[in-house]
This record gives sequence, C-alpha cells and structure tokens, in this order.
Amino acid sequence: MTTALLAMAIAGNPMALHAAIVLTVVQTATFVVRERSLRAFPVQLRLVYLALLLLCSAPTMQWLLWWPALGTLALVTFGYCLLARLLYLVPWNSSERMSLGRLRRAFLSRPDMSRAAGNTRGCAGGLCTIAAQVAPARRP
Repeated sequence: MTTALLAMAIAGNPMALHAAIVLTVVQTATFVVRERSLRAFPVQLRLVYLALLLLCSAPTMQWLLWWPALGTLALVTFGYCLLARLLYLVPWNSSERMSLGRLRRAFLSRPDMSRAAGNTRGCAGGLCTIAAQVAPARRP
C-alpha cells in the first residue's frame, strides 16, 4: 500500500504522500504498543521511515521522495531493506565493532527469511529484521 501511495505522490498527487504518512504513523503506533519500547528495532525502523516521509513532505525536499519509494519497492520486490541495513550499523543495534567485513555484510548480504525464522515480529512479516537482512559474522 505504501509503495502505491508513494508512486502516486511522485506522479503529482500530494494527498497520496499525506496518506502514506498517516499509514506510517498508524504502523509506528502499532509497533510502539506491541513492542513497548522505542528502542525495539521495528519501532526504530518505522520512526526513521516516518521522519524521512515527513522530510519529503517539505516543498523543497520532494525530490527526496524517490528514496523511500525505491526502498519500499526494493523491499516488496526483492526483500532488500536498505533502511534496516543502515540501522544495523548504528552502535546501539549491534555490539560488533565497525569493520569492512561488517559494512560488506550490511549492504551485500542476501535477504534470508530462514535467519529470522524465530523472529517474525519485524516489518513485512519479519523481512526487515536485522537477522533477515544481514548475515551473521563468521567465527574464525
């Protein structure tokens, strides 16, 4: 639904962006209630996505709307969530040190729902969990 709304917004329908924002607010509130924490990964993901949509609603920033639209399309089409991968890199979401290997895994790992089999509480049925998006570090 969000992908369609963002496509309509890019096509020139400003109400579609407002509808996408309202939908994201509802989703965010739902996850805040369910997770009972603003630090939970699904909540962080939706808060950042909401902030990005709000930024895109500024008249001079509408060119930026392509980023969430393409990102949402990539998630729906290929299962790749760039936003989840970026959030994986912030210090409070991982105890792993920053390294080239971590960056490589963050952006180049194939999405894999089997890695998130026990954790389907994230977005898109668990697809945006860190486990589904980023391969674990290999032990030497």
